[in-house]
Amino acid sequence: MKINHIRPVLVDKMPEKLDDGVIYVSERYRVALHNCCCGCGEEVSTPLSATEFSIRVRGSSVTVRPSVGNHDFACRSHYFITNGNIEWAPEMSRAQIDAGRAYDRRLKQAKKSQFGIDKLFDWVRKLFAAVFR
Repeated sequence: MKINHIRPVLVDKMPEKLDDGVIYVSERYRVALHNCCCGCGEEVSTPLSATEFSIRVRGSSVTVRPSVGNHDFACRSHYFITNGNIEWAPEMSRAQIDAGRAYDRRLKQAKKSQFGIDKLFDWVRKLFAAVFR
């Protein structure tokens, strides 16, 4: 069954079985896990770092950025988690997925080198503007 709301649970150790509608957050291990919100049952792992995902937990509310794109799952679901609400996004094309992955690789490389980060962000803004036109 499709999930439209998710709540955070802070944990030191991840449970063996994940409950639908719950995102388990381990600050110690810098990762969050949840079952895919489409209801397919796949486990979604969101590594938490400056070049991966960010998460904000405020009481029973959680926001995850960027969007969760399960492009390699059979369901191909794509959604944002904002204040605990699931905001469904359109399925991405292969070109959009490839562009996003290229962006991720460049961002990680720039973070490693700490050189040319402003030029990278300018390039990324232009790339996404062109892809999403």
